[in-house]
Amino acid sequence: MTSLILERPSCSLSPCAPTVSAGTPSRRREAIMGLFDGLFRRGRRVTDPAPTMERSSQESPLRFLVSNIQGMGMRERQEDSFAVLNAANPRQLAQEGLFAVVADGMGGMEDGKLASECAVESFLELFHGRDSTSPLPQWLGACAHSISDHVFRQFSGASGTTLVAVHIQEGQLHWVSVGDSAIFLMRDGGVFQLNREHTYLNQLYARELEQEVICKERAEQDEDARRLTGFVGIDHLQEVDYNLRPWQLQRGDALLLCSDGISGVLTPPELMEAMSMDPEEGCGLLETMILEKHLPAQDNYTGILISCK
Repeated sequence: MTSLILERPSCSLSPCAPTVSAGTPSRRREAIMGLFDGLFRRGRRVTDPAPTMERSSQESPLRFLVSNIQGMGMRERQEDSFAVLNAANPRQLAQEGLFAVVADGMGGMEDGKLASECAVESFLELFHGRDSTSPLPQWLGACAHSISDHVFRQFSGASGTTLVAVHIQEGQLHWVSVGDSAIFLMRDGGVFQLNREHTYLNQLYARELEQEVICKERAEQDEDARRLTGFVGIDHLQEVDYNLRPWQLQRGDALLLCSDGISGVLTPPELMEAMSMDPEEGCGLLETMILEKHLPAQDNYTGILISCK
């Protein structure tokens, strides 16, 4: 299991926060224990499952295999952070569910590494204090806002990070997303991105849809296309995505949470090939495919691969 080290304990929302960090640049399994909570409600985007992906019930509890990948790419330091809770503890899994989170610190701002660590640490701390009677969708959205406000105050608005997280209990999946990190679901021979990336490119797409004139090439060539329009640490976060109704996971499903060092580099067929494997082998293939591209500007890459058995 990976040792997680916190370099900035002052980021904690309370004095009893668990420890997390950006991790080390290699593949490994990890499972920690935890559980968490949140409070307020604000404007956000909520998403229900697409009609093309059906839910189904499970006759017996799902098992989960989890592995992860992390590397620096061509960057000078690692600014991604991640954590996984309860994957290897059946009792904790049944009581609290599986929780996984990935945060990609923004390299163009100050202390991207510390911002991503702060976001992950804060989410874990909130999980440990969660009231289990709180509705999960609204709670996840409230957590994103609370964490964003905390990061904004901690770094005086000078730093930020993306954030994607999933919670799975009794086979039901809830997720929350801010920024351009991704959550992929593999099911029935297809790979689907569950969340919407908060980028200027997607705003351009929406604008062209409203005008009934869609030019994908023109939108993608805009110099600000990849600029984030929402991230944790922004003043008055507006863009938060989460699903109101849970996804019912099935045996054979796989989930991938990842920073854009993976989602922005690998194609859907490449993701499909890796997600079809057991997580440890799949993470190895993800890393191999990234390295074989020899991209001169390869970003930090972090992924958590979860297989449903």
